[in-house]
Amino acid sequence: MPRKKRSTVSTDTLDFLRKNVYNVTDITRQKKLSEILDLYSGKVTDEVFVVQNGKKRNAQAVIVDLEYFKELLSIKEEVEQAFDQVLFEEASKRVNHEANLGLSEVFDEEDIDVDSLLEQLEEEE
Repeated sequence: MPRKKRSTVSTDTLDFLRKNVYNVTDITRQKKLSEILDLYSGKVTDEVFVVQNGKKRNAQAVIVDLEYFKELLSIKEEVEQAFDQVLFEEASKRVNHEANLGLSEVFDEEDIDVDSLLEQLEEEE
């Protein structure tokens, strides 16, 4: 029987929660937002703050330095381009190969739920 993976809590985690996670009320009533923005002025930093709504547990956002966020987006775009390039190269290798599996066989082999896939495609339109 596989063991459950335990979450590990370190002093770094506790420090982050204590210093960098705020309730939206704390941000609006205190000068915390100004303090956070002042921290970002003049230099790029990877300091991250989490703001959450105490009334809605899943209503959360992250405040991060704009320049640092641009760096993260740039990395994301490069990874996506690299992934697209790998897929393009693989497709180019296979362009003249005969397909020997039907679509239903591929879906069965990869355990793809066709109905779920169609729903996702409709949601994206």
